[in-house]
Amino acid sequence: MAIPRVFISSTCYDLKHIRENLRYFVRTIGYEPVLSDEGDVFYSPSSHTHDSCLKEVSTCQIFVLIIGGRYGGEFKGGSHSITNNEYREAIKNKIPVFALVEQSVYSDHYLYQTNIKKNPGFAESIVYPSCDNIKIFHFIDEVRKQAENNALFPFKDFSDMEQYLKKQWAGMMYDFLDRRLDASNSKVTNKLLDDLTLATRKSEELIKVLLKATSSENAEEAIQNVSAKVQAEEFFRLLKVRFGYERFAIEEIDEFEGAEICENWYDYINNVDDFYIDEFEHEDEERIVLWGPNSKGIQIGHYDGDEKVMESDPEFERSYSAFKAISNEERRKLFSSLREGF
Repeated sequence: MAIPRVFISSTCYDLKHIRENLRYFVRTIGYEPVLSDEGDVFYSPSSHTHDSCLKEVSTCQIFVLIIGGRYGGEFKGGSHSITNNEYREAIKNKIPVFALVEQSVYSDHYLYQTNIKKNPGFAESIVYPSCDNIKIFHFIDEVRKQAENNALFPFKDFSDMEQYLKKQWAGMMYDFLDRRLDASNSKVTNKLLDDLTLATRKSEELIKVLLKATSSENAEEAIQNVSAKVQAEEFFRLLKVRFGYERFAIEEIDEFEGAEICENWYDYINNVDDFYIDEFEHEDEERIVLWGPNSKGIQIGHYDGDEKVMESDPEFERSYSAFKAISNEERRKLFSSLREGF
């Protein structure tokens, strides 16, 4: 049974006792804690240890950020801390972040914020008892100024952290169950609306073409062309839904348009940046997954012994076949409509 993985990010030395308690707490509720100082991160021989930490973040479902008084080591080739970059990786992958800051550090941050407005030079030059670097204050501001997922909880000791996380994770579970109920109630309605939209678009195109048709033979060909165009559009609607897009960026549409048309739909998508096919072992099964930019993946195959078995996805296969079948001119029109946000 899959269980949530919780990445615990902080400076290691000044918060070591906190990290140990948090590791025990996460295990007691049945989740898997991931801490770099406990050997939970795989350090690939072909990668820098800092990159390995970031990759491990993307495999987790929950991210706990603890901000203490030590800024910590800087990330390779940059001016930000390793913890700062781990946090940014979690935000990039839309992983729920639960941020906590030591009360004394939070108080120093308030003092810094009060003085920086009146006398910036003074605020940046004085000594703050609980912090070794004012970059910690910039990090706190970065968390607070996020458009979403920007809660920051000050704590005095581990009991404060434990109570806060229990309440927050209980609230997250309630929200999940509530959304699941709403999704169940609206699933049939959404399916009907999708089918109606598809039928309406097909009908509109059919009427336009049939009015111009001069013979039954031309009309039949026109009907097939219209059906193919609508199914080709459905391919990109499926991509939006299955990979969690609100809307494709213009740059991504340009990449889709420039990608080589392949035999299989997943090979075509694999030619686009931010999509990649990965093979890994999960629950004693070697899986083949097509990953997208929003940390969402679609299993496209598996291994039966040493034999690679590609799995069928009728919706993608049917719509991609239509996409391949339409003319280059129709593809240009399709990508043009994508840019307009059909």
